[in-house]
Amino acid sequence: MKTTFDRLLCFVGALGCVAAAALLRWRMMTHDAPHWAVPSIVLAVIGCIALAAGLLKGGLLQRGVAGLMKLALTTAITFGAAEGACRVIGIDFNELLGARKANEAFPIYFRLPAHPSGEAYFTRDPGSSWTGKPLQTLLKNHRSTDVAYTDEAELTISYSREGFRNPDDLTDWDIAVVGDSFTESGYLPEQTLFTGIAAEKLGKRVKNLGITDSGTFAQTHYLEAYGKAPSCKTAVLAFFEGNDLDDNHRELRDRERFRTSGEKPDHSIPRQSSLLKTIMNLVRDAKKIRLTDRSYANAFFKSGDKEIALTIADAPPSKAEMSAAHSKALHLALDEYAAACTKAGIKAHLLYIPCKRRVLHGHLRQGTDYPQPQWQPGDLPEHLQSECAKRGIAFINPTPALRAAAAQGQPCFNTIYDTHLDATGHQIIGGVLAKALANP
Repeated sequence: MKTTFDRLLCFVGALGCVAAAALLRWRMMTHDAPHWAVPSIVLAVIGCIALAAGLLKGGLLQRGVAGLMKLALTTAITFGAAEGACRVIGIDFNELLGARKANEAFPIYFRLPAHPSGEAYFTRDPGSSWTGKPLQTLLKNHRSTDVAYTDEAELTISYSREGFRNPDDLTDWDIAVVGDSFTESGYLPEQTLFTGIAAEKLGKRVKNLGITDSGTFAQTHYLEAYGKAPSCKTAVLAFFEGNDLDDNHRELRDRERFRTSGEKPDHSIPRQSSLLKTIMNLVRDAKKIRLTDRSYANAFFKSGDKEIALTIADAPPSKAEMSAAHSKALHLALDEYAAACTKAGIKAHLLYIPCKRRVLHGHLRQGTDYPQPQWQPGDLPEHLQSECAKRGIAFINPTPALRAAAAQGQPCFNTIYDTHLDATGHQIIGGVLAKALANP
């Protein structure tokens, strides 16, 4: 009788493990979640072992697997009861664990945009503002031991009723600039951004439609929804080589999911009453938790007779290294941007924003934890220029000007942790952009 019960437990365990493995494999394929690959394989192997144990007529393996199944069932019942109780009571684990408070401790610029716009995109919360020292706050919140940004002045970063860095009384403009965090740059005053520099040099009104964590699909939406004006005849898409390929791929996936299922992405921190989801999220994010202070410097920039400690991160691919999915998303995004400009009767431009590593290449000494140390500058700028030419998009590349400044000892980017342009980098790009728009 005991052997029969043990065999039944083995068969139940085998069925459960195989079903769980299939579920994880499905989620991996439909949600672009490769981290589920190993767990699904482990569960499938355990399922096969349980099946083999169930086919035996007794023995140590069968007793061992049956014992594990009893333990699993007891654990499942216990956690199931706890899960149900938490849901009935309505416990909010995100509040208990301080998730919202931790997010709000960061300047607005360093948070994900959460105000829905269009099919699957986001802007900043309308009318929001933050006052303080953004970069110093960033380092403090990440428990950095690095000495940087000591001369940073306190400033107020404000957003319009539309959720962008523009005054509410801007009702007409000549140029609309769409982009990601490099265009938003919520750690500098508006007049020191490359959009403000170009506006001053050209004597024209420029609307800044930059939002962190956005790609070309979202930026085309921003242009169509917020960038049209009676005097606007010029559009500029600021393409950052460090992550826009990934952002395009993600946005295309999110948009396709919305169009087929109606499911929209959500950047808000929701009420979390699930104990199991909370435990899974804690396990997933455990490696990100820092219990001690640390330095984020992983390289040194040679500036004259001294070295400046800094953080290197992005390593953009060459054309040959791009995946088929990234190429598909890029081509479709450029098609839609060009079509939107043609429909609005405005001239399309693409401003290529290089990453810190490309600009400072040849002037760096690698330090501890330097990522992808064998990386070399690839042909992504030339590839983008070729794709723009096919679509009638004017291509603007400030990389040579930034490289020239780096050769003179100017890093052009924020040094520690943050990898965005500093005021000098914005000044250089603003000048290049103004020159290109003044002499098309």
